[in-house]
Amino acid sequence: MSKAANQGFVFAQSNLGGYYSMGQGVEKSAEQAVYWWRKAAEAGNAEAGANLARAYSLGEGVGRDDALAATWAQKASDGRNADAQYMLGILYSQGRGVAQDNDLAFRWWMKAAVQGHVVAQYNVGVVYRDGQGVGKDERQAFEWLSKAADKDNDLAQFALGGLYWDGLGVTKDPVQAARLWRKAADQRNAFAQKALGTAYSEGAGVAQNSADAAGWWLKAARQGNVDAQLALAYASANGVGIARDDKAAESWWLEAAKAGSVDAEFSLGSLYYRGVDGKPNYKEAAKWFFKAAGHGSSGAKTYLDLMKENGQLDSKML
Repeated sequence: MSKAANQGFVFAQSNLGGYYSMGQGVEKSAEQAVYWWRKAAEAGNAEAGANLARAYSLGEGVGRDDALAATWAQKASDGRNADAQYMLGILYSQGRGVAQDNDLAFRWWMKAAVQGHVVAQYNVGVVYRDGQGVGKDERQAFEWLSKAADKDNDLAQFALGGLYWDGLGVTKDPVQAARLWRKAADQRNAFAQKALGTAYSEGAGVAQNSADAAGWWLKAARQGNVDAQLALAYASANGVGIARDDKAAESWWLEAAKAGSVDAEFSLGSLYYRGVDGKPNYKEAAKWFFKAAGHGSSGAKTYLDLMKENGQLDSKML
């Protein structure tokens, strides 16, 4: 391959860049990958152009440069390379290297989706679902998300499950929703794990099982899913599907609070007010109620007024 590349054979140059990028048969070198992709891209190879655009976008083997990423993605997209078309859509969506334009982002994703690019198909489905860059069309959303889900894309499986759950663009079917969420959850999709836990909690689409609900929430919570952390904390505090454990509830609410959850701040205040394992801590309760109140929680303000009336706030807290 090196011999052919050095003799100017464009496909060999593009492939050699891939070998260096993956460390396949040669020591991995992002710089060498860029070197060979540039040669091939300048000779008009669309695949190399797409890889070069990606390198500039991520700053791999070359300094990050969104403008050059967009330039090479455009050239490769004009050569009908689906990866480049998808990437160009991302750049327009985020306004990186080009002016932000949801309409153009959708157009490039659609071009890639028609060619079978799975993530582009997912993006097209989401755009139709949310109506960003194109008119909202839940039926079209269902069709495009189905294409990507059929190719085992976990993001599409989660989103398609949501359409079945809510009856958007398709007849409401909690069983299908749960089936799709299970597929995505088995691929470690935290959003699907949280949703599947909710299905088990409510007994919708699956047999009601609080223990299974807590189990799926735990998987999602460990991946940093805030909604799952909140659900698991509540389950732990109340012994629903899991042993009652104030310390575990405290730990998960603290994790969610770090991520900025006002619900977690209020819940921590409530937990400390009634007491972890029956031992109230008014100082900690006030601290978290003040945080939640500052973020707009009316319930926290009510608790603070109650604590003032009961003499549970000292001057230092105020």
